[in-house]
Amino acid sequence: MSKVHVTIVATVNPEGKEQLAHYIEKVGDLYKKVQAKSVNKFKVSKPLIGTYTPTIVSIMEFPDMNALHDVFESAAYQELIPYRDKAFSKLEAYISE
Repeated sequence: MSKVHVTIVATVNPEGKEQLAHYIEKVGDLYKKVQAKSVNKFKVSKPLIGTYTPTIVSIMEFPDMNALHDVFESAAYQELIPYRDKAFSKLEAYISE
């Protein structure tokens, strides 16, 4: 199987800093278990096209689609969703195979 990339586009909720810290720590643990790694992270300064300005863009690399599903379909990740929902005012994730 081939590597899979996930591009995450997010706007951090300024009122959810504690939830953000918890979410990032715990999702990082899940990434480590499947040997996913960060390709790059960017702070967005301004839009070039359109009006939406996310706070961050992050690109993650997973060994394969099974590893991706092992994270996002796990019970441990499901428990993080309430933290994720409070940490970000907007969050989108895209899979590239």
